[in-house]
Amino acid sequence: MVNWRDTPSHYGRVSRALHWLTAVLVAFQFIVVLAWRAMGENTITLLLARIGPHGSLGILILLVTLARLGWLWINRKQRPPSSQAPYGRLARLSHITLYGLLLWLPAFALLRQYGRGGAIHFYSIELIPAMEREIAWMMAPAGALHSPLSWLLLALVIGHIVMALIHRFWLKDDVFTRITGGSYVGDS
Repeated sequence: MVNWRDTPSHYGRVSRALHWLTAVLVAFQFIVVLAWRAMGENTITLLLARIGPHGSLGILILLVTLARLGWLWINRKQRPPSSQAPYGRLARLSHITLYGLLLWLPAFALLRQYGRGGAIHFYSIELIPAMEREIAWMMAPAGALHSPLSWLLLALVIGHIVMALIHRFWLKDDVFTRITGGSYVGDS
């Protein structure tokens, strides 16, 4: 039986739901961006952008990441342990970097939009109205870092997926099943 909270042998339902929600949101964000880059403006890309506006998806990713971090903090003493081997430390560093990027990318974008004087919308809700001004120091970090850090995020996500598959099919340990909800090694 899978618990709502994390245990030393697996991630609970809340952690798993937040993980997979993040995966879907990030995947959709990249699908929209890559579709626009590949096809330009057309019926498909306009539909994708309408379903998942880039800025709104970014805000949603930021909110889900904050929820994940809050849940991580609540469960910090009962989560599955990280390996102290070099690959375990590398996995921990990769996860910290993923969380950092999931926080900073939308934060930079919001800072840029606010600095431009543009309205900030979350789907159809106007969070901050447009203003006639430009604040260069607010726009500069996102202008310089948003795109390169986005591609770094994509590379880390691909690496994360590859490592999950290595754990599942090559190492055949329980790391993969901790987050997928399969059978857990050591569970009764």
